[in-house]
Amino acid sequence: MRRRRWIRRIGALLGTVALGVVLGFLIPTIVAEYSPKTPTAAPATSSLPANATELPIARDFIEAFVANDQAKLHRLGADETDTVKANDLAAQVSQIGPPVLLGTVSGPGVSLQAYASEAVLRDGTVTILSWRVWTTSGRATLILPPQALEAKP
Repeated sequence: MRRRRWIRRIGALLGTVALGVVLGFLIPTIVAEYSPKTPTAAPATSSLPANATELPIARDFIEAFVANDQAKLHRLGADETDTVKANDLAAQVSQIGPPVLLGTVSGPGVSLQAYASEAVLRDGTVTILSWRVWTTSGRATLILPPQALEAKP
């Protein structure tokens, strides 16, 4: 009889502590979730949103791609299509600027980052080239933009 009473008291004590922990976590979380957000000012030097984070693997990949650094591309795990595209790019341009991050979209384990760079083609034409880098679990892959539609149907 005494043992049952002590077990009930310890159970009540543990239940009270558990309820306190749950309420101590849930109430501040709910209040923080539904309270109005204060706007954060982005730095004046950046035109990207505050939540746009660039993955270092994507930056390393696009810099190696633009510079046609085959050894670095292979170290980063680039497939043969990406290395061939880097060779094609090096053959088509005479000068290319550093890639600039345009934006990023990410989800659990994946990220899509858009880059653009100003380039001077072999014939002297100045153009802007763009690429998308798809990262999945730390491995980067190049996604080329679609070709423009022809003017004639």
